[in-house]
Amino acid sequence: MAPFVETWPARELEFRSQVSLKGNKRKGFDGDLKGCELLEMLQYKCEVEKPITKESVTRCWPIERMFRRCVDRNGSFMLETTAWEGKKGG
Repeated sequence: MAPFVETWPARELEFRSQVSLKGNKRKGFDGDLKGCELLEMLQYKCEVEKPITKESVTRCWPIERMFRRCVDRNGSFMLETTAWEGKKGG
């Protein structure tokens, strides 16, 4: 089973990004996400129409996800920023 992932409202992302996974304040990073490299990833959500029949069709829809790669004194870290960027996430 995948580990628990904490979620919070997009409006808190700049504040929350200043805290490491260990709960410490990140050194060398002030929460300015616009200064971080923007990355995009395209994933697909697929559903099988009428899965009972052999002739069923699988339909897939693209879901765009956005991330920021930021740097603090310990190196780089990534944050998903899809909602923060104002995009519609899956």
